[in-house]
Amino acid sequence: MPGAATGRLTALAGVALAGGYLATVARPLAHAALNPSPYFLQRAVGSGIRAMIPLQAVLASRAGAHRTAAGLLALMPVARRLSRKVSAT
Repeated sequence: MPGAATGRLTALAGVALAGGYLATVARPLAHAALNPSPYFLQRAVGSGIRAMIPLQAVLASRAGAHRTAAGLLALMPVARRLSRKVSAT
């Protein structure tokens, strides 16, 4: 039953990538909720913008485009590096 194995792989990849999305965005949002200063709010918004990359990877993976999802995840370090030079907000 290769179809069932592929479905399981897609579901597992989706869960793992959704966890990556939550790991990217949860901490800065929690800090901003506890202390709504401009600094923490800007960090939360920036992390939300950068978190769109793993979110897109989740959607691509659920559609069966696992290579595209892997390519999107490869952009994460680039986005993090660029956001230090130019603000995402």
